Amino acid sequence: MGGSYYVEYPDEYYPYEGTREAFKILNDNGFRPIVFTNQSCIARGKDKGYDFATEFKEIGAKDWFICPHDDIDNCNCRKPKTGLLEQAKAKYGLNMKECYVIGDRWSDMASGGRMGCKLILVLTGRGEESLGKDRDKWSEFSPAFVAKDLKEAAEWLCREEQNER
Repeated sequence: MGGSYYVEYPDEYYPYEGTREAFKILNDNGFRPIVFTNQSCIARGKDKGYDFATEFKEIGAKDWFICPHDDIDNCNCRKPKTGLLEQAKAKYGLNMKECYVIGDRWSDMASGGRMGCKLILVLTGRGEESLGKDRDKWSEFSPAFVAKDLKEAAEWLCREEQNER
């Protein structure tokens, strides 16, 4: 499962298998999948003018919020801070207790947890690290579900929401 997946330059990025299917499942079931992502490559000058909008549209995201800063910038938007989620909340009038954050990093879980979101951890990418050596960094929060990948997370979320109706 999982494994390390680090991208230094965004043009090296490729979506995990099942990513597009996961976004399609969410879109087809009335969700509005929004990406919120740290992209320190921008601050480091390694983005080479990469078109994040095209990438996110191609996978099926309805919107995206990007932190272009590095850790040393001490901004409010870089996860685990909540600035990106606060932007989405303001733009869409979201009730964060009704929102899910799906991610593989402890910073995703901490950011979502601080905003009162339901959390789904995926084991692809850095998910296993988030449950292991980084678990103390978000120990005050618990995931509602741990999925092997984004597709399983999307399927679970749709079943869960149907059961709550």
